[in-house]
Amino acid sequence: MQAQSNAQKMTNRKFAGVGAFISVFVLLIMYYTNSNIGFPDGHLTEFDVFCKEVLFPIFIAVNILYLIVFTTLYVVNKKASNGLIFYVLTLIIIAVIYYYFSINLENGQGG
Repeated sequence: MQAQSNAQKMTNRKFAGVGAFISVFVLLIMYYTNSNIGFPDGHLTEFDVFCKEVLFPIFIAVNILYLIVFTTLYVVNKKASNGLIFYVLTLIIIAVIYYYFSINLENGQGG
């Protein structure tokens, strides 16, 4: 096998670094969102309970898994561009699931 050039190694590290940064950023946003469920009156709708008990634990676990993968790829200097593409696709799928359940479960919208 041919050794990777320095440019390829730097590109791999950049993709892994960007993936790890995005993963941490999304984790912080989702943690903040999860902590504000039921604010200010403590009333939880069907959608809030679903998010708190089902969707957020799965999402947090997936994000931590990707964070571990990106950190490992950064240290080992392996190709991380495919992982970043799969991570973005995972975020899109979770956003679609979130939107689907927000319109199909009771979400407290008055009218």
